Amino acid sequence: MRTILKIAAIMAALLVLGAVWLLRLLPLDDLVSAPDPAGSYDEAMERWELTQAKEADLPLHEGGRTIVLSHGHPTERVFVLLHGLTNAPRQFRELGEKLFATGANVVIPRLAHHGLADRMTEAHAAMNAQDLIRYAQYGVDLAQGLGQKVTVVGLSISGISAAWLAQNREDIDEAFLLAPLFGPAVVPDPLTPAFAAALTRLPNKMMWWDPRVRENLPGPPYNYPRFPTRALGEALRLGLQTAQPDQSLRANRLGVILTENDKAVNNARTRRLVEQWRAASTDTEFFIYEFPASENIPHDFIDPLQPDARTGKVNALLVEWLTGIEKQATD
Repeated sequence: MRTILKIAAIMAALLVLGAVWLLRLLPLDDLVSAPDPAGSYDEAMERWELTQAKEADLPLHEGGRTIVLSHGHPTERVFVLLHGLTNAPRQFRELGEKLFATGANVVIPRLAHHGLADRMTEAHAAMNAQDLIRYAQYGVDLAQGLGQKVTVVGLSISGISAAWLAQNREDIDEAFLLAPLFGPAVVPDPLTPAFAAALTRLPNKMMWWDPRVRENLPGPPYNYPRFPTRALGEALRLGLQTAQPDQSLRANRLGVILTENDKAVNNARTRRLVEQWRAASTDTEFFIYEFPASENIPHDFIDPLQPDARTGKVNALLVEWLTGIEKQATD
């Protein structure tokens, strides 16, 4: 009996030590900003040409390539649109074209390891928090040569990128966070740091977005049907940095668009963070809107190829909120 108790005590101690190691605070000081804004329209176009050449050598889906919509000269407004996890730049094409029609230039960059023609790829398991910063920075650096006022719009995990840039760059006029993933819906707000730590340190697992249909996931043909747990943990790690109490916003305006029908993200955590930023950012204007559950707006309310998409209604409102130009909202 004494031997059994000793073994049990040792196992319990190992479990406790393992849990402490697994759930210890994640490092955040390695996530850095390295702005390199284009100095002119011509320089921005040269960078865009280099991007096109690099992407031409990759096995990308047609909808997986970086998109730049330019009027051929610098414009007053420039929009940087950042797509979601496992999706691709084509996700934002429809909204980008509507913003382009208002006279603005538009940049829709490709997140590392995304947009590949092989939907069953596991390449995006290598995505990390710095990748989320790097691709968002690329979009803003390009935009600096394409116009005067830069607005960054990020969906889901890229809502984290947009918030991070709004805190770390002084050359962004506005940032809009669309259904931002600062914490999963199934995880209570206080447990988000521990959940992120566990995902980052445990072996990666490829998870089906919908286990019922697996690789036959309906919707955009450029959207991967699986997401990597390690990459999700890395995204949440970036979100933890934006959530630190001493973080304030440098952007002139922050917009946050939520949907009450969202089954993917923790809206309560987002609302708490917004109030935290509002208290710390007295010079920033805030715009908050949440679609009521009765309107059945899904988490991805941007991609028109998603099942039950209602982008006609949503895009009309987004164009109005982003530009101040009123549009007729339609279903």
